[in-house]
Amino acid sequence: MKVMSAIGRAIKRFLLWLFMVAVMVVLLVGGVTLFFYQQAGSDDLPKTTVSFGEVELAVNGFDFTIPILGGITHKQYSQPEDLTVQDLGSFSAQPTFSFSESLRSDCTTALTITNEADETVFSGTLEQYQSFQFVQNGKYQATLRIGWPPLNSNATGESFYQFRFALDLESEITINTDSVYQGDVIAVSVKGLPQGASVTIDTALGTAYPVARFDSIMAYIPVAYNREDGDYTITVTAGGFTQQFTVKVLYNPFQKVTLAADTLAGSSTAVQAYQQVVFPLYQTHSDQVMWSGVFQHPVEQPNDAVVLSDYGSFEYIADRTSPSRNIGITYKCHSGKQVTAPAAGTVVYAGTLELTNGLVVIEHGAGVKSYLYHLSGVNVNTGDVVQAGTVIGTTSELLQFDMRIGNQAINPNLAISGANGMFWRAP
Repeated sequence: MKVMSAIGRAIKRFLLWLFMVAVMVVLLVGGVTLFFYQQAGSDDLPKTTVSFGEVELAVNGFDFTIPILGGITHKQYSQPEDLTVQDLGSFSAQPTFSFSESLRSDCTTALTITNEADETVFSGTLEQYQSFQFVQNGKYQATLRIGWPPLNSNATGESFYQFRFALDLESEITINTDSVYQGDVIAVSVKGLPQGASVTIDTALGTAYPVARFDSIMAYIPVAYNREDGDYTITVTAGGFTQQFTVKVLYNPFQKVTLAADTLAGSSTAVQAYQQVVFPLYQTHSDQVMWSGVFQHPVEQPNDAVVLSDYGSFEYIADRTSPSRNIGITYKCHSGKQVTAPAAGTVVYAGTLELTNGLVVIEHGAGVKSYLYHLSGVNVNTGDVVQAGTVIGTTSELLQFDMRIGNQAINPNLAISGANGMFWRAP
């Protein structure tokens, strides 16, 4: 009995010792856990700072779960979102995001940008934002969320940013000259245009059609032979940015010629039929510029033709006392000779009219068109693509070669010599 009693007391002491050890372990682990739990905080959050347009973004709110002692327990560490909106000021260039340390590849991002009318102009990831371009100036507000998925013993959760900013982007708008003679062409160049933005040109000189060319947006403004000399305003609006230019039109002393007959005389019915075909073409243009070098005469000189009356000439016809004006070049030709395309383009009309006999109209791009009248034969069809020198027909005794931008006649000689704004490239 004494032995059994001694064994029992020994077991009790051992169990008490085990209990005390267990309590000590629990207290130790609990203390350590409590210590690390209390210490867990901002230092355990992802170590990256977000900047927008080189301005550091302030965290508006976050909600993270931080693992303690390898995941034995977790601590929720958060800051509720509020209505605070960080003001970043104004940017003169497209703002981009940057990070003090790269985001992990498994992070998620969600960015939303709205304009002053509370319309969403962008919604997507930061990767998608890299190819986004603002199309106009103004004030904007944005929210950004960055999600951090679980990775080993790192904190997981989401951070939130809310900020506003203004854009005052500038496109580089230039023109090729501040003075121009009647019959010439003014070139406008717009560089740095925000993606999706448009260019409009307002001037009393004539219609211009902005198209992509070289490394910019180009437009060509016609200055007709009969445009009064003096100052003209050109207002260019590019993606919400507006710039005005003043160009002086200079008088061009065109020659005077005497002709036996009017080269475009006809009945009212013939004139009306001509207008129904040609006038609608004034309103059309191609966004593809097809000419790449100087234009050429449509007939070979002097073997096949000579100039009878030049662009802008004051034509005194028969016994008329007041002159008419030549809007192109009139050639006196040997019949049956080749007529060729002055430059590359697309045939937008090919046919025969009572007023003009054979007529071919070629669109070269940006609204620049060649009109060739009085052909004895037409060798092309509407829709054909031609190159400089492509045979488009044959001559009669006369050939009329006009060039227009929109409905304004420009000097073909300057296109042939390469001396007008159609060949200018902005530096």
